[in-house]
Amino acid sequence: MTPPAPDGAPPAPDGVVELDPCASDHGSVPAHEQVRAALTTPGLRTLLLVVDGSSASWSDEAVVAVADASVPVVAVLHGRVEGRAAAVALASDLRVASRDVVLRVEPLVGGTSASLPRLVGGAVARRMLLDPADLDGVQAMSLGLLDAVVDDAATAARELAARVAARPGQGAAVLRALATWERTGDVASALADEARLRAVVDLHD
Repeated sequence: MTPPAPDGAPPAPDGVVELDPCASDHGSVPAHEQVRAALTTPGLRTLLLVVDGSSASWSDEAVVAVADASVPVVAVLHGRVEGRAAAVALASDLRVASRDVVLRVEPLVGGTSASLPRLVGGAVARRMLLDPADLDGVQAMSLGLLDAVVDDAATAARELAARVAARPGQGAAVLRALATWERTGDVASALADEARLRAVVDLHD
């Protein structure tokens, strides 16, 4: 795992920085702060983000940091990914998963009411959020939630991130171009809506 370059140091030679916010060497630094720090690495062209079952390490702020990243974010998924960990994965631009992945998208969590319809369409998103279920890698890829399911997800994701980063400036330009038509609402707004709706739901529980 290649950590973000320290202040003043160049990033990885291929323009990719790998970040595993749940790694023990990051101590108690919140995930969103780690993401934002990684995104300031000089020369960064693609962020490779490790997302696994440690959903307690993720927050709404981390989801927004990933969704608003100025460079492409490639997520590599391992094991069970649910809650805000799943939301972070959906907020990423590309997703590569190991064959043991189990993905579960929860309603009213992490802006999924905005990110999920962009990936699978409104009708499928409605069904998934009203009746949440565990999805294996094949199921998730068939729905468009994953771009690849492979034996060695770490290597495949690293190679994909390097290919994206090999085109200087193109990744950021593509993100800006997509934003002009794709984003009818942003994740931050969805988070605010979800908080309001959770409060309404709690009143009736």
